[in-house]
Amino acid sequence: GNNSSHFARRMDDDAALAREVREAREVERHVVDALRQDGTFDALRKRLVEDASSKDELRSVVANALANSAALQKIDPARKITEKETVDALREELEDTVMTAFSKELWDLMTDEQEGLGRELYEAVYAARERLKKAP
Repeated sequence: GNNSSHFARRMDDDAALAREVREAREVERHVVDALRQDGTFDALRKRLVEDASSKDELRSVVANALANSAALQKIDPARKITEKETVDALREELEDTVMTAFSKELWDLMTDEQEGLGRELYEAVYAARERLKKAP
């Protein structure tokens, strides 16, 4: 009866949804490829890193992390420690804190569709998607 036709309809709906998701992923892949090939991806990535690095909030996170660094406080001035040893100790101690703050900053810049790089990223993706729609 009725249950089997309802079940068949749900299966068709699921198949249609799966097809839509597959097609959307395919479009995304083509958009990203297009942005990589024309240099947009690299240019935006470079500017994102520069913009995030110049943010005062990020600089203060790094400054505070260094000021409160246990690794730096443990350094024995009597023992000659190489720059590499210092950097390695700091990286081990602070990488998570700094990278989390940096990631948040990058994410904020990328997802702001109103202005700046986020807006440019949004427009670049939109333009690439439109170009691909017109392509044979």
